[in-house]
Amino acid sequence: MASQAQLNNGGLYAGFGVDGDIRANWLKYGLVTGNVISDDWFAPSGFGNNVIDTTNWAAYKASLSAGNNTTFTERMSKLLYAKVSGKLWLDAAYGRDYCAAANLKDSTVFTMAAKNGDNPNVWTGGISSVPSKNDLVDAYAHMRRDGLSVYDSLWFFTGIAAYGNAANSYYDVELYKNTISYNSTLGIFTSAGTAWGHTEWLFDASGNVTQTGDMIIACTFLPGSPPIIDVRLWVSQSTFSTYFGGALTPKYFNFNGTYNTAAGSTYGYASVVSKAGTTAWGAGISNYSGVPANDTTTDAPWGTTNSSSGWSPYYQATQFIEVGLNLTRIGVDPALYATLNPCQSMFSDILFASRSSASFTADLKDFMAPLTFLRPPVMDFGVNPDTLRCNHTAGTITLTNNSTAGYYTWKTINGGTITGANGDSSQLNVSKAGSYIVSASPALGCPATKVDTIVVPIDTFPPVASANVGMLGSSLLQFYGGDTAKSDYSTPFGKSHGLLWNWTGPGSFTSTVQNPINDTVWGTYHLTVTEKRNGCTDTASVNVLSSMFAIMLTNGLKLEGTAIGQQIDLTFQDLDESLDQSFVVERSDGVNEFQAIGSVFNPHAGGTDVAGSFSFMDQHPLNGTNLYRVKAVTTSGATYYSPTITIGAGKSPLSAIYLATNNPENLMLFVNTATACDGVLVKYSVSGQLLEKQNVSFGEGVNTLSLPHPVKHAVEVMALLINGRVAWCQKVLY
Repeated sequence: MASQAQLNNGGLYAGFGVDGDIRANWLKYGLVTGNVISDDWFAPSGFGNNVIDTTNWAAYKASLSAGNNTTFTERMSKLLYAKVSGKLWLDAAYGRDYCAAANLKDSTVFTMAAKNGDNPNVWTGGISSVPSKNDLVDAYAHMRRDGLSVYDSLWFFTGIAAYGNAANSYYDVELYKNTISYNSTLGIFTSAGTAWGHTEWLFDASGNVTQTGDMIIACTFLPGSPPIIDVRLWVSQSTFSTYFGGALTPKYFNFNGTYNTAAGSTYGYASVVSKAGTTAWGAGISNYSGVPANDTTTDAPWGTTNSSSGWSPYYQATQFIEVGLNLTRIGVDPALYATLNPCQSMFSDILFASRSSASFTADLKDFMAPLTFLRPPVMDFGVNPDTLRCNHTAGTITLTNNSTAGYYTWKTINGGTITGANGDSSQLNVSKAGSYIVSASPALGCPATKVDTIVVPIDTFPPVASANVGMLGSSLLQFYGGDTAKSDYSTPFGKSHGLLWNWTGPGSFTSTVQNPINDTVWGTYHLTVTEKRNGCTDTASVNVLSSMFAIMLTNGLKLEGTAIGQQIDLTFQDLDESLDQSFVVERSDGVNEFQAIGSVFNPHAGGTDVAGSFSFMDQHPLNGTNLYRVKAVTTSGATYYSPTITIGAGKSPLSAIYLATNNPENLMLFVNTATACDGVLVKYSVSGQLLEKQNVSFGEGVNTLSLPHPVKHAVEVMALLINGRVAWCQKVLY
């Protein structure tokens, strides 16, 4: 061989174990052995980082252990350019090849003469048998950087296992810049390379690489010794002549004079060495044991095939060969050259093949169909945006990596301050609505290959709150909260998702239902309505006074009154006499609150009588309008009121006014006048706002007046003015 690589006998490089074994966190062979934190092809113990995906291992194992001759491939266990334990994983691939052992046939064998340096488009493959030492079974490839930057050292790791292990063996690992594929039906290869089926390396006058091309690693293995490798680059005869033996040389390596080309071709593979003439670029090893029968090197989770036992969960001694190369030290790392993009994809596919001898141009024997390896990374991330809301003032934009684990940078047009992000900025914390621009690249130091704008909206549409109160029975307050209808309006974020109610009030009153009930505790009640969709709120309040509720009982107290001279004679009938303990007579001028002016004791309280009549004489009525009502106090302590009546005193034309109804939706005001007169009927809210005004006329005698149609569950104030004076006033609950 033209140049022999001076490889170390195994070791730990860029966090990966080159130890003739496939287990993570374990170094089996080499200068250091035992439990060592390390990555490897697989992690059967469950500890450490496995480079190859093992999702389908059970199905593969079932098929192979049953004796099936099959082929399959697996990709890297992580996304392309994944950041794992401080290393940048670019790509990885595994291939299982057909086996030609016993009566089986390998479907991917070179069936016509094929050599390194040929145009691969003229190669022919098919079904045949090959010697066991040339019969490829497992092939591995992985590339990573010894850090998270594209300027950290670039390492390439590879592993090969053949069916046999008894003799020297010879393998090639060929990396193609452009795609190469194999059609098993036609038995032909198709290469996209334009330089004799390959892609050439080019240099400038300073020896800088201006274009990367195809590279081959020729491996010779003698059991008991580290593998011997020969690293070669595909160049034209003109380039080789220019940069070998003359004034010009490549910047970081030299050609050593070995150059092989096919007949009729102006291109070929040139062997490279360091500037010092050495090839100490990494390490190589096999699972070599002084006592081969005692070797227990674990293979892939699905097992392998060997010449000793057929399918097995272990590799035979010296069956598995492993190599790790520092491509930066070799001088082929794109990051070394200002003329190249450090993030460019060096290769697209990888081809594993076996040779008949150590000669680089010996006949090629078995091959594994090309594996996809190091294709250009695609920034195909998905976006999960966020919406800010009243109850979500800090949001998160999350990018989901699909095939490539990217590196992201952000800026904002009109958004808020970027408050934080995770390690690769695939998750961004934001505090303000607006547009955020993300630039995506495969890794730190790479130019952006995709730019996207993400809009973060804000939903602050509030609900509509209202608060009303009514009386339930004679001693309970019924509150009415809302408004569900007005809150269910259209927004860019949809309609209402429902409301939450929070009532507070005097006496430590709280409630979370829409229409709560409370005892007659007077004071101001507050309601906060919350929209479930966004947590936004609106508030309303209602001031509850005892005077708001003049409760009319159609089957309770019936109050009547007559002006007799300067006195007013009141009579009232109690339809539930046995239940009432006493009565309090109250009077108002229609402007001020009712005041107690006397009381009447019920001697029949607690008896069996049903109804009783009572009277009271107001000997000092007010001059003008007098409003009367009777408050009944029951034997249980509860209270309720009679309807209010109005009786004029002095020169008022009114004799009496009272409100009566058997239908809450059709209230009637009875007005008894001594002479014909005109008046004004006025309706107010409890807060004093004028709601409605109506001119009315009365004839002598008894008149009836229908009150305006009420708003359900509302408390309103009705007043009748005669000659500019309040003749009657009452708060009415509908």
